[in-house]
Amino acid sequence: MTVAPEQMKQEAPPLEPQAALGRFERVQFPYKTLNGVDFEVAVIAPKTVVASAAKQDSPLLVHFHGGGLVMGTVLEPFFISLWPLELAENHNAVIISPSYRLMPEANGADILDDLKDFWDWVHKDLVALVKSKWSHITINLDKIAVWGESAGGYLALQSAFLFPEASIKAVMPQYCCMYTDLVEYQNGGVDDPEAHALLDKFVAGLKPGSVRVSSPFPENLNLVLAINRTRRHLEFFGSDERLSLGHALQVAEKIPPIWVMQGTEDRLVKKEAMDQMVARIRKAHPETPLLYSVQRGDHGFDTDHGLTEPYIAEGVEFIHKYWP
Repeated sequence: MTVAPEQMKQEAPPLEPQAALGRFERVQFPYKTLNGVDFEVAVIAPKTVVASAAKQDSPLLVHFHGGGLVMGTVLEPFFISLWPLELAENHNAVIISPSYRLMPEANGADILDDLKDFWDWVHKDLVALVKSKWSHITINLDKIAVWGESAGGYLALQSAFLFPEASIKAVMPQYCCMYTDLVEYQNGGVDDPEAHALLDKFVAGLKPGSVRVSSPFPENLNLVLAINRTRRHLEFFGSDERLSLGHALQVAEKIPPIWVMQGTEDRLVKKEAMDQMVARIRKAHPETPLLYSVQRGDHGFDTDHGLTEPYIAEGVEFIHKYWP
């Protein structure tokens, strides 16, 4: 069953994450420019930390936004969950969230190139830039954890698999199994002429070299739903082998601990696909600690869940063994 736009609007999450974001101070820095478009990184720190005069050695939480790699923006209030914000507050951590190229203007290989450029920027420029804004805060790059919802979870996992130079200590992806070689994720499309026509029209109207890095909800939600309904993911993703789970598991020498979560009633990312992904990771890298949290709920079920939710508390206890 495909989620209709009106359903997503009616099922909009409560305001807890938006209220929590108000407890952070925010700045933005570009990590690169392409065709005249700045790729921004949102940087937020708890206001209690910013207001303190004490020197602060802050762990880092890196967030990748969801939206099917087609929509979304940095720290999108509609998508982001409450629990990582509370986690950051508990540890005086700084959160950063990068923009990246979106499909169909870009393909999956382009997005991976953005990831590489982002991680290079993190280890080269982030510490000095944060100090230029908040002189008493030092980012500890030995204490990096990453998370992301949906497509953002996919990018969090890809960061851990493909970029060992990122020095990630823990990964917390949510309902994220978008790999090109996961049969359960790619199958199930329907022949919907209206959805196909919408996608074809959008692609036909693209200008060569166009770059899009932000589409706040609900902008381009119709594209996400059309791609999901027709299962035309591979057409826009591309065939770069780096996009597949098989390649990622083959090249990754050491994978950081993973806490992954999934809803049993997810209509956008099937639980069966996540089961398949988790099983393949465990088989290829049995030495990697992996906690798989399955809960009742649809896509985004955890948005308003805080640290006191029992399964969140269990997951955070698991993560605390490795971060910060």
